[in-house]
Amino acid sequence: MDKKNLRLILPIGLMLFSFFFGAGNLIFPPILGQLSGENILPATLGFCLSGVGFPLLGILAMAVSGGTSPDDLAAPVSPLYAKLLTILCALAIGPFFATPRTAAVSYDIGFANLLPPGYETAGLGVYSAFFFCLTYFLSVNPSKIVNSIGKILTPLLLACLGILIFFVITEPMGSLQAPRLEYIHVPFFKGFQEGYNTMDLLCSLLFGAITIKTIEGLGVKGRKELTKLCILAGLVAAACLTAIYAALSYTGAASIETTGLVQSGGQLLDKIAVHYMGYGGKIILALIIFCACITTSIGLTTSISGYFHEQTGGRLSYQRLVTYMCLFSFGVSNVGLNNIIELAIPVLFMLYPIVIVVVLLNICRKIFRGCKIIFRCCLWLTTIFAVFDGLRAAGIDTGVINAFLVKNIPMYEIGFGWIFPCIGGIIIGFLLKKIF
Repeated sequence: MDKKNLRLILPIGLMLFSFFFGAGNLIFPPILGQLSGENILPATLGFCLSGVGFPLLGILAMAVSGGTSPDDLAAPVSPLYAKLLTILCALAIGPFFATPRTAAVSYDIGFANLLPPGYETAGLGVYSAFFFCLTYFLSVNPSKIVNSIGKILTPLLLACLGILIFFVITEPMGSLQAPRLEYIHVPFFKGFQEGYNTMDLLCSLLFGAITIKTIEGLGVKGRKELTKLCILAGLVAAACLTAIYAALSYTGAASIETTGLVQSGGQLLDKIAVHYMGYGGKIILALIIFCACITTSIGLTTSISGYFHEQTGGRLSYQRLVTYMCLFSFGVSNVGLNNIIELAIPVLFMLYPIVIVVVLLNICRKIFRGCKIIFRCCLWLTTIFAVFDGLRAAGIDTGVINAFLVKNIPMYEIGFGWIFPCIGGIIIGFLLKKIF
């Protein structure tokens, strides 16, 4: 790899980090820390596996597959299955949940507390309008993404986070407490499920595509060179995410003696910032939240608009799709943060297992030479049980079926009923491959 390409790794890696690091990445680790307490290590490892490891593998899967569209990853099952999966992921991380959440979180945590009482609702409307106007302005020209995000906004975000984390490490608020709820018995698996809330694995399929196109646009030629640069940039992003998740989890775990148990990650971060820096802490926290959320909003808007532009064969212009994305996200963001999070959970419990398996099958594609039978057996079985996990997370009782699955499928009761069917599907696929 020549010196020119080496110089691209850091800005592209920071761009990728800023795409991933948004609303959920800030508000969920501190609460995980409070609830896991003395079990913070396995809980954080689980969170980082689903919130960092698998998204990195998603980027890698896009790079090694040689495809330019997320549809290519699940295409061995069927083109229709692949397209439906990608569209569902795009809608979940786009206008339905993740993109509106960036505005709602940055307002609730960073700016709502700065307004006088009684202006919260009106303030959300004004703020979200400004937020998505800025998103539109920075998204309509994707060629400037590396300069505007990788070299300006991300360093500002890291500097603000560094100030807060420095205080937390040098002057801990208290000692670790006993774990609570599921973190008592299954901290790793509960932490793994909390990583779903970042939605980063779903994002990685589209972010992988836009990262590859960005690298190609900077003059990098050749699949081998592009893959290597993509992997190294992904490692930069993964290192930043892991360090920040660990610090935020520890921040929450050490805070209970001072703040008490807090239900909202945003409220907890606000209390921590005020504890260390007074009113100035609110300003720094507002900058952290805004930088994290606006960069993610830009990344989601550009990647999803680009995907649908290609799917319509150019009939819908990229600029028009960006406009639609921003307008719809503006509307949903005013529904309220808690409602957005509550509605997203069942969808994530359904989609995350499927995308995990798609990514792993593509990473291991050379082992079974991309055999369609293995893809189909594994993913159809995984999809069936992931749907039941989603229904269970939504509180929908499937009666006798649910009782049967709880009794006979290992780990189904803790939300991982898809793992053994996935393994069984691979075994069945291998046997069918030998027979036919």
